[in-house]
Amino acid sequence: MKKLIFALFVSLVPLLLPAQTDSTFNVTLHNDEYKIYITMNLYDKNVDVPGQAVLGKVDGFIASKQSTGKWIIVSSQIKSKNEAEIEVINDYGSEDFTAVIKRNSDGTYSYTKKGGSTLKFAVRGKWQKIPGSLEFVK
Repeated sequence: MKKLIFALFVSLVPLLLPAQTDSTFNVTLHNDEYKIYITMNLYDKNVDVPGQAVLGKVDGFIASKQSTGKWIIVSSQIKSKNEAEIEVINDYGSEDFTAVIKRNSDGTYSYTKKGGSTLKFAVRGKWQKIPGSLEFVK
């Protein structure tokens, strides 16, 4: 009887533990060279853009530590466990681009723009253009 109770207990314990969720694309990533970061949750699509609550919940955003402008991730598709494609617009809605974000085996992330406008931020009165390929860290 004790073995039966123990077996029942062992089989029910996993049901009581919180579910393990993948966090590959629920993360904030940084690039210190260009002083930019990406905050995203491509699973639940529930990110609030600071200072732009009118947008509601979005997939994420790209921002600069040197500028108030934001680029909004308005659409995303997870292609595999380590790769996602994002569609991004600027905070005025006048420019857009698509990009691929990949998690690398060493834990870093690669950002590669596929097409569209250039990612840029107004920094000290000049446009800081961001390259089409960058590495990010958590």
